[in-house]
Amino acid sequence: MAKTRQVRFYFHKVVHEGEQIDLSTVFDEVILKYRDSPDRYTFQISDDKYKLERVTPPNDMEPYYHLVVEELRDFNFPSKTKLNGESQDLGLEEDEFLGEKMSALYDSENALFMLQVNRNSISTNKFEFFLSTLLEALNYNCDIRLPVIIQSDAERVARSFTGYKHVAIKMGQDTKATDNFDLISIIHKAISSDKDSNLFDVEISLTAKKDKNKNGEYLPDSIVREVMSIDRSGVKKLNVRGRNYDDRLETVDLISNKLMEVIHFQYDEKRTLNPVSVFSEMALRYSDIKYKVLRNR
Repeated sequence: MAKTRQVRFYFHKVVHEGEQIDLSTVFDEVILKYRDSPDRYTFQISDDKYKLERVTPPNDMEPYYHLVVEELRDFNFPSKTKLNGESQDLGLEEDEFLGEKMSALYDSENALFMLQVNRNSISTNKFEFFLSTLLEALNYNCDIRLPVIIQSDAERVARSFTGYKHVAIKMGQDTKATDNFDLISIIHKAISSDKDSNLFDVEISLTAKKDKNKNGEYLPDSIVREVMSIDRSGVKKLNVRGRNYDDRLETVDLISNKLMEVIHFQYDEKRTLNPVSVFSEMALRYSDIKYKVLRNR
């Protein structure tokens, strides 16, 4: 049975000593090594192992490098089970692991990464350290940084959408109630009156549904604008997705202002996302919104 999974992506510059640098020579060297040997670069970062599972070069259809980094998990394994009967251990050998994959798109022309956000795989900070460790292993004297690209015009873009598809807000106990949004006022009272309010957050998500007459294609502007106009003290997340003046769907993060893209993937519920399929969608989306990435870098 096919399921849908929403995946976030952020964009990062490649910087060494304050200047952007290109890593294509490094990746070309890895590609040559991988063609001649089954060995893969694997590094220990803190208590975790990470493997550069593959590096695919650019081609005419997808003019970007594709990196797949795999977290090798050797603890807290799930069991294999059926509806009836007892569960069974996976029975992995001593040199076998569970792999959690993350795809990275690298634009060599502009020295930019588009990184998949996966809570079960390598984090951005660890990916930065992983690349520095790889460079050291290849005898490059280069300590790189991957600063995230900030969308400087996020507020203006969100308020200029011609139609809103989705809005999500996450609030903690410090979120301030407002007179114009009763729902937040009600939730705020519930949070502030609970003795354990410091132990949880509240998240509200509104998504427009399609119908045959397209009457439900967008959320009412008045609701979304009320959400956007609240006092953001204590608000931990405020994401808005809508259609911009170029008739493209765009997601804006109004709290961290990180430039972000969201892609929905169809996948078999008994399988993980295929990195090749993920990268194909990444390449299409990146080519489509590269103008926006370059505008904000």
